[in-house]
Amino acid sequence: MRSRRARTHDQDGSYGAIAIGGGEADEFFDWPAVRDAIVAYVVRRGHPRHLAEDVAQDTIAALIAYTDERRPGSIYALAFRIAANRLADHFRKNNRFTGELESDPSCEKPLPDRVADGKRKLAILKHAMSAMPSLRREVIVRRRLENQSHARIASDLGLSLSSVEKHVTRGMNDLRKALAAAECRDRIG
Repeated sequence: MRSRRARTHDQDGSYGAIAIGGGEADEFFDWPAVRDAIVAYVVRRGHPRHLAEDVAQDTIAALIAYTDERRPGSIYALAFRIAANRLADHFRKNNRFTGELESDPSCEKPLPDRVADGKRKLAILKHAMSAMPSLRREVIVRRRLENQSHARIASDLGLSLSSVEKHVTRGMNDLRKALAAAECRDRIG
């Protein structure tokens, strides 16, 4: 392994050098300058100084580990890339869902496919209603759409109660059959 030396801040503010690794080559990395560049980079991107200091510390640690194994083409380019990744990791970790949403993101409108399906079913039901005998259609409209009671329909139309019930049952069966036949046609073709 080759020798690596890095310049560091001493307690009195002067620069010193430390050797990283072992060997014979004398390479110096100006770690305080790299650190200052990283802090400036993070602050210029609009992040607070304390976050910039944390990112710089993590980045320098990663750079030292990297330079123990291989020599980067540009220490600054690598430092900025690592710092950008550390920032992304920081926000990814801190922006996880932690509580309830402030507002309901759901839309009140139905989805387009549901609207299209509803229109298709409505057309099928209209066709089935028009194919019914007029008395049965009148009974179905009064019972299912106007919500009239069996007794009232019977008295208004001059029918027996059991006759109204049979018209409702047969009318609903006709509508169900029309929808089932349309579903079957859609699956086949």
